[in-house]
Amino acid sequence: MEEKNKHVLRNSVIIKVLGSNVPFPVCSLELRRQWSKYGGFHLTSIGMDWILCSFKTEEAMEEILNGGPWFIGGHIVGMDRWNAEFDPYSFKGITAPIWIRFPCLPLYCWDEDNLTRIASRFGTPMYIDSNTFRWGKREFARVCVKIDLEKKLPNGVWVEGSVGRFFQLVEYENVHLLCYHCGRVGHNKDECPDEVAQGIRDQASSKVVADKPRNNIPEAGSGMIKSEYGPWIHVHFKIIALSRHGAMGEN
Repeated sequence: MEEKNKHVLRNSVIIKVLGSNVPFPVCSLELRRQWSKYGGFHLTSIGMDWILCSFKTEEAMEEILNGGPWFIGGHIVGMDRWNAEFDPYSFKGITAPIWIRFPCLPLYCWDEDNLTRIASRFGTPMYIDSNTFRWGKREFARVCVKIDLEKKLPNGVWVEGSVGRFFQLVEYENVHLLCYHCGRVGHNKDECPDEVAQGIRDQASSKVVADKPRNNIPEAGSGMIKSEYGPWIHVHFKIIALSRHGAMGEN
């Protein structure tokens, strides 16, 4: 029976919306709207905010897996083929195409080969924004990369340039649910398993220190540690407000 059930699920995809408390009916309605051209499919809520999407054909499933980026309410949709080793408590195997930006990229790196090489340090490059090579705008380069969501998102990479080594920062578009403690998607800092574990270790350490004579307690250092993650790692879209005359033209 297990083998029969696996066969039934052979054209199925597991889906996770990287947003907080997006209701299943909203996800179902939006996915049906976006994927209607790929033929019939069935959506099932399977707990822990995971969704199972079963397609009628393998071709339709491949189109979805290799397409995108897909969004629901501005939130990225991560996905993978269903297999028997799927674990709802893990992001193992889950990927998503994500647009990333390289702000202030050195001008001698503005070509398809260099951009692809740098982007490959984050995942599998899929597309380069066609506006990237326009001379009128060189504030940032923009590439769509398929990223493994189980791994920590890099905040940048070191690049060996022709005039020396430099650190290239990165900004992620529409990655709203990102932990500033561990650098992984799917939860915030307050819910981070690493942060909770660290808090337990700190409490245990504090108790040990408290039990020692006071003259053995080391003084705290005054150095400041710069955070590896923060709001700066997100793309903040600019809202351009136009006056009525500016939008419609002067009479």
